[in-house]
Amino acid sequence: MNGFYEAAALGMRYWFIIAAGIVLLVAALLSVREYREKRLVLGVAQQSIGYLHIVSGPDEIQGENIPLMRQNTIGRSRRVDIVLRDRSIGKAHSQLYLREDGSVILSRLGRGEVSVNGAALQRSAAVYTGDMICLGNIVCELHVKEGD
Repeated sequence: MNGFYEAAALGMRYWFIIAAGIVLLVAALLSVREYREKRLVLGVAQQSIGYLHIVSGPDEIQGENIPLMRQNTIGRSRRVDIVLRDRSIGKAHSQLYLREDGSVILSRLGRGEVSVNGAALQRSAAVYTGDMICLGNIVCELHVKEGD
């Protein structure tokens, strides 16, 4: 019984040091995770050619800025680069990509509605910063980085 009390007394003496060690370990792990996430976000931002600003559409994505890479497939399927959850969007609705000459091209991939500044898109067209792109019921404004 005496050994139990001695072990308990020893544990009480060092509980603070153990608790502080656990707190420091958790803080270090969270800091490393946050650093990795920030590095990933900054890497995507540097590779981005611009973004699509959702002007109107479903409430959960309205006002969102979606980063654009050099080649983007837009649709409703999980297999595309930019997923827009709306019944007016086809599984693979359209494609937005940067050509070698620096121009940005929007292509229609399926039978879904795609228009640029109110004009229906038949196959593909060059798009520029400020253009209003309508994909089904979702209206986006295109912003392209300078020099891309």
